[in-house]
Amino acid sequence: MVAGNIFKKLLEKAGQSWTFYKEAAAATAVETLETELGEMENIFGLLVLGSFIGFPSPPMQITLDLLPEMEKHFVLMLNKVDTAQSPISNLLSTFDVM
Repeated sequence: MVAGNIFKKLLEKAGQSWTFYKEAAAATAVETLETELGEMENIFGLLVLGSFIGFPSPPMQITLDLLPEMEKHFVLMLNKVDTAQSPISNLLSTFDVM
């Protein structure tokens, strides 16, 4: 019977360890998927609005159809264009701070 108790305790510990591992893996998987989704959105934004940085742009009709979906990226790129011409950004790019 002593061997049965030890085996039972060992199975309980293994079950607790598995539960802990499963929760940790689920939390990491969600964070990884959110990061990947963000990166894919950024790539999609560059493909659709790439003319801001010199990429060839898709046909105008496709761009206009996708524009409501791209509002966040469009505002972000406009802000980047605005700050690119500021004197402080020119100074920082000269000194290679970033």
